[in-house]
Amino acid sequence: MASWNGQGLGIQAMTLLLDGPGEGPPSVNGAQTWKNNFGLTSIYVVADPSFSMVPGSSVGTPQLTIIDPRTMQVVLVQEGYGGSYPPQLEQTALGNE
Repeated sequence: MASWNGQGLGIQAMTLLLDGPGEGPPSVNGAQTWKNNFGLTSIYVVADPSFSMVPGSSVGTPQLTIIDPRTMQVVLVQEGYGGSYPPQLEQTALGNE
């Protein structure tokens, strides 16, 4: 993420919590606790109790969603850890310079 900032790509990261402690729904307080516990100072952490970002009826975690901020269209949804960020992330950022 630091390299994105250094390149001036303007990429913003967000962690979306789909459940809270004990498998209950997430909350704003839970999102703040998650952020504090993991030292997430450079990204947003939000709660999504309605699963509004889940495509369909199930989700594989972690899920990476790339959204083009100019069109607000979803560019890519990747479920599961892929080992690195997909090239569409930087391609989208470079296309929006």
